[in-house]
Amino acid sequence: MRRAIACLLAAFLLAAPAASVAQKKKPKQKNADVENIGRRDVNRGSWNLWSPERELELGQQMATDTERSVALLNDPVVVSYVQEVAERISRNSDSQLPVQVRVVDSGEVNAFALPGGHFFVNTGLLLEAQTEAELASVIAHEIAHVAARHATKQMTKAQIWNFLSIPLAFVGGPAAYWIHQGLTIAVPLTFLKFSRNAEREADFLGLQYHHAAGYDPVAFVDFFERMKRLEKDKKGGIAKAFSTHPMTKDRILAAGRTIEQVLPEREAYVVNTSSHDEMRDYLGRLLGERKRTEEAGPVLRKRTDTKESEKNESH
Repeated sequence: MRRAIACLLAAFLLAAPAASVAQKKKPKQKNADVENIGRRDVNRGSWNLWSPERELELGQQMATDTERSVALLNDPVVVSYVQEVAERISRNSDSQLPVQVRVVDSGEVNAFALPGGHFFVNTGLLLEAQTEAELASVIAHEIAHVAARHATKQMTKAQIWNFLSIPLAFVGGPAAYWIHQGLTIAVPLTFLKFSRNAEREADFLGLQYHHAAGYDPVAFVDFFERMKRLEKDKKGGIAKAFSTHPMTKDRILAAGRTIEQVLPEREAYVVNTSSHDEMRDYLGRLLGERKRTEEAGPVLRKRTDTKESEKNESH
């Protein structure tokens, strides 16, 4: 009997470590619960001195200022199409704000979002995106910036730094000089790191929104890779492709890992639609006709001599 009990005890002790290892799960990546999109708080645990109400006011002011500084294309066909795609992404995101689309009349391949859901997309990007899924990938990335409140988080970080640097003004001597010099070097590096982290998070969340809206996530990576190639092009505005969101090899690789490890597979995806092709063709014709008109210049009419004209009219 004692022998049997000893054997059972030994078996339990030997099995215990294995069981604990088996029960130990790999920590899940933050905000990787795609099944809870729209019901989760992606900003939980983050610092932000801006209330949602103040952020809305800030975004409206920034959008108004931006409208004054860019040439907008107020064509209802183009704007309504982009708005429709943006709303589809927004409905499948963590953002609680309505997206407001403006189309910028610029050949540069770029887009950016402002606090409060204000989205600006260049005509150059609309023509460069070859499918609706590619265009949706950019919109999803921008909506992710809005959902994660990256702009006001960045401003919060700057405000905290300014506040902490005030005491240096009351410190004298060589020590103060070297402390100031050291912080001057360190702070920009910190901001750069924050910016890169924000881009990574926008890629991570944006891929989830893109997938939740039914689009093929491979288009997300395909477009990134093409933008990376365009960044190396030195011809005109195309060289500024995604100047506000520079592509990196790490971002492209991380997007591939997100698709493989986080996103559940679907039986079918949306790659392209007839609406996208019609908008793209329409925009190409619209800009082409305008360019031809501008190149032709004003039509000059021969001035008719007044006396000669009156003479002809009398007859």
